[in-house]
Amino acid sequence: MSTANHTDFTFRAFAEDRPGPAWQHHFKQLWPAYKRWFLRYGERDRPTYFESARALKQYMPEFVPIFEAMVDLAGGGDHAARFLSQYCPPPLFRGCSQAIYDVEESVLVRSYDYSPFVFDGLLMRSRFGERQVIAMLDCMSGVLDGINSDGLAVSMSFGGREEFGEGFGISLLLRYLLEFAGNVNEACELVQRVPVQGAYNIMLLDREANFETVEIAPGCEPTRVGHRVATNHQANSSWPLYEEKVFTHARCQHLQNLTAAREHSSYAFTRELASARFTTQPFSPGATPASISGHTTSGN
Repeated sequence: MSTANHTDFTFRAFAEDRPGPAWQHHFKQLWPAYKRWFLRYGERDRPTYFESARALKQYMPEFVPIFEAMVDLAGGGDHAARFLSQYCPPPLFRGCSQAIYDVEESVLVRSYDYSPFVFDGLLMRSRFGERQVIAMLDCMSGVLDGINSDGLAVSMSFGGREEFGEGFGISLLLRYLLEFAGNVNEACELVQRVPVQGAYNIMLLDREANFETVEIAPGCEPTRVGHRVATNHQANSSWPLYEEKVFTHARCQHLQNLTAAREHSSYAFTRELASARFTTQPFSPGATPASISGHTTSGN
């Protein structure tokens, strides 16, 4: 454990029922940096537009009209379309802590345990379909966490596995859940049908205080584990170097102790999670830890 350093960071927020001029403005600002990240291993390392669009139609057909509207606003370019589909994107390794806490009310709390240089800090209120959604954007088409007007809240953390496979980026799946699920059971059903590119822990809480944590990984069936706390490892994962660098087990134990004791109000618990003195060290696989393997927003 070490004392956290203070960092100034500006969050931005906008409201737009459908992707429109405001979404387009933010996309244009972020696209140069995102494009560098998306093509960091070369264009041939990414699926073609045809492969990406076909996968969306097969696994998330309800999302296709939203995707097409975003592509039009992005200028209709091939690279932008493939990026917005989030089909087999470059791998991401991010640390996060999340917990369900239930005292006077049930809350889902998530921290961003990674560098602000890989975080857009862009909040959007939208109504793409029948539900309103308030969510923290990621890759412009996806979200890191959020809540919809049915009362379903979702968040995620990296699952701590080295293996990446064929599937969608996690933030697009979370957007899909918020748009087309109204409760925990509906969200779990949607998770079952969408292949994912990496290992993640999805945490869900709905209006009736039902909750679930789902462990997902490429090529594996999603597993409902029912945990109230999730950091950056899974039941059968083993990546000692990563686990040590991000303190995943220490963070998990700390939050388990807090949730079991139930000594805080919901607000105080949120403050306690946010102020936990754990510092996740930058991590890059296969090399001396030097930087988190993620995108860098423009201006940073």
